Amino acid sequence: MRRHLFSAIAILSTFTASGAVDNFKVTTDQSVDASSLETLVQSVVARAGAKTNDQKAVAIYEWLHQAIFHWAYAVEPEPQFVGPLKLLHVYGWGLCGGEHTVLKAMFETAGWECRYVGWSDPGHTTIEVKYDGSWHYLDVFLKCYFWSKDKSHIASQEEIAADPTIVLNAVKEGRAAREHLCCGDSPEGVISGVKSRKVVGDSKGWASVTWRDEGWAPALRLPCGAALRLEWKAADNGFAVNGKAPQHSCGMKDFRENPVLGPLLEHYGPRNWSNGNLRYSPDFSQAADLADVELTNAKAVGGKLVANGNGTAIFRLPLPYAYVNATLQAAFSGEGKLSFSTDGGKTWKPCDTAPIVKQKYDLCFKAEFVGALEKFRVEALVEHNRGVQPYLVLGKNRVTSSGDVSKQDAVASVSFGWQEATAANPKRQQWNGAGITYGPEQTAMHDLAGNSANFEIQVAGNTAPKMLFIERAVHARK
Repeated sequence: MRRHLFSAIAILSTFTASGAVDNFKVTTDQSVDASSLETLVQSVVARAGAKTNDQKAVAIYEWLHQAIFHWAYAVEPEPQFVGPLKLLHVYGWGLCGGEHTVLKAMFETAGWECRYVGWSDPGHTTIEVKYDGSWHYLDVFLKCYFWSKDKSHIASQEEIAADPTIVLNAVKEGRAAREHLCCGDSPEGVISGVKSRKVVGDSKGWASVTWRDEGWAPALRLPCGAALRLEWKAADNGFAVNGKAPQHSCGMKDFRENPVLGPLLEHYGPRNWSNGNLRYSPDFSQAADLADVELTNAKAVGGKLVANGNGTAIFRLPLPYAYVNATLQAAFSGEGKLSFSTDGGKTWKPCDTAPIVKQKYDLCFKAEFVGALEKFRVEALVEHNRGVQPYLVLGKNRVTSSGDVSKQDAVASVSFGWQEATAANPKRQQWNGAGITYGPEQTAMHDLAGNSANFEIQVAGNTAPKMLFIERAVHARK
């Protein structure tokens, strides 16, 4: 018996096998549905109860402030561009032009015109949004917007340049954003910036961030025999980009209570990346598991894949999240070799070279053997943004999960893990994790009946719980 072990990392494909669950989605009635720009904007506006266009713009701005942090531009080796949804789901961080490209995409999805406005003093990329016949300035990077002096609308940069007291007196007069310049920028810097502004106009993105996603979508496909657990914590060196670890340089100063748009992030320390784990171990004695394996000159016999001459088995594991590393175990009876692909099977590399293939999405493995393949198992670490995942709140949570389950002998399940939290001062104003005690770890698991499931989770304590994970899994019905 020959065994192989190697480490790698991986990116996305459109392949659909008959045993897999496609579009495996989880939402709750207490969190925002970020599965598309359309559902994102609709659910943000609905949860905020926003009626006027100013209220809708503020709700979208506040949700995005909670969902991402500033650190650097998200750049990928190929094709060097990241769309708004990928930035939200995979990374959760950016610089001014990138963050405002996401805000622009959300505002445009709401039906409004947007334009980029660049500053030279200080250097900064902003946007303005047009509704109700005029332009309005909301800055998700600096964390500010300003109501007009009569509080009738959110001011434009032109208005601020003409009357700096719109900014200077905003806090005193109750016209400032709730998170007003919470990362340390100054009102004087805003005034200087708008006075040095230059209208750039519309553009299909900024720097490495494109105006819409191309060749990527957040939809999850899981083959039978796989489980994906997305956690709210970061593994050591578990980020997919090269270089320094992504972490919000301003610590936790921008954390605020937002019971409507949440999530409450104080439980997890300063903002950084989050990780998840993929486990895939198909059972060759189960028809549902075999439906996701592409076999050539081989068939399942007695729980093994037995070759008729030169046999081949291909295992596809595309994910919407960036792979960080992967470990493969395989056992052969007779001769066998392993290779992998990060482009959906277009090209292959031998596994014995153990290459680094970080920041990829469309990972495939190929086993070629004479004799039998007795065992195949993959464990991988992926990166995601906890700020956009469905989460639990205090009280009753209604969970909805759905997916395209194509085989009757495959079972899809959803699990939540959390700890109830108790704050020494539930009316606190500082959301830095101080004075909080946590109960024991709790889990709730539910199987999909057909293509959907609805269930309730009741959470006690006196503040939002600490989320541990969401897991989606597919296994053969025993």
